[in-house]
Amino acid sequence: MRKNSGFTILEVMTVLAVIAILSAIAVPNFMGWLPNYRLRSGAEAIRSTLQFTRINAVKQNTTAKVTFNLGADSYTASIVGGPTLKNGQMPAGIDMYFVSFGGGSEVQFDNRGLAIGFNGSVQVRNSQGNTRQISVDLTGNSRIE
Repeated sequence: MRKNSGFTILEVMTVLAVIAILSAIAVPNFMGWLPNYRLRSGAEAIRSTLQFTRINAVKQNTTAKVTFNLGADSYTASIVGGPTLKNGQMPAGIDMYFVSFGGGSEVQFDNRGLAIGFNGSVQVRNSQGNTRQISVDLTGNSRIE
């Protein structure tokens, strides 16, 4: 005699029903979480670029800047009068809607890591209207609010 092995159709249908119920609960929660995750990710990317640019200004004993382009939701870090250090783009669904560094759209760091001239901020928002502000003070420190 041979022994039958495997799953019955009832067992398979029960497992599929449990998976369907769990998916119905998890997917809406995930879809609500994703825009906020992208917002935090975009804000952290800007802050990271600001710190990277500041460090490079000190390391290379020169002036470096980060220029923000609201229309393209992008930013560029570079040495003033020199090469580009880094380019960045906001994640999908995130836009930069306000940039103000003394009325301009760029922040510069001197060879000591200090912000030149003005402190300011960049504001980003997601499709749900949630916002984050990345601020730079005169000492060159940046923070997310």
